[in-house]
Amino acid sequence: MIFINVDGKKFEAYKNDLVNLYINTFSAGKSFQYHSKEETAAYLQAIFDVGYGIFAMEENEVAGAILVTPLSFDRLLPEEIAQNYDVKRSVYVAEMMVEKSKQRQGIGKRLLTLFLKEADTKRFDHAFIRVWEENEAAVDLYKKMGFEVCATMLQPKLLADKSRTVNFEKIYLQQNLG
Repeated sequence: MIFINVDGKKFEAYKNDLVNLYINTFSAGKSFQYHSKEETAAYLQAIFDVGYGIFAMEENEVAGAILVTPLSFDRLLPEEIAQNYDVKRSVYVAEMMVEKSKQRQGIGKRLLTLFLKEADTKRFDHAFIRVWEENEAAVDLYKKMGFEVCATMLQPKLLADKSRTVNFEKIYLQQNLG
């Protein structure tokens, strides 16, 4: 497993793999959300327009990724975070994904470790991440890595079968950098 940094210029080379990883990660299992390829590609492009990613690569395939932006990228940011933290001095893990067959092998921990090690502490004082409260493995990992719960919110999501919209309770966690 190798880890590479991917900026907006390199993103195009990995776009299809990342779109598929995103859809496979968030459209199956308990979360079962609908994501079209076109909307997902546009969303990921928006992330790379202002941020970057760290990819876990295995045999030239994207096995996992952590995607990072300024916190201001998060349009759903709870007011309590905006009031209690300097949004301009905060970085945001917009997405973290590991291919299903590669989960529970330490890839997520390695991605998060690299992100925290490489975070620009001259520019950012805090790191934030948002996760579905029922994703216990991710919540546990983030807490073990030093993140603390600081807010919650409800996020409406269309189910993958398009039958209805469900509110997912999301947890925001933050960690001081530096």
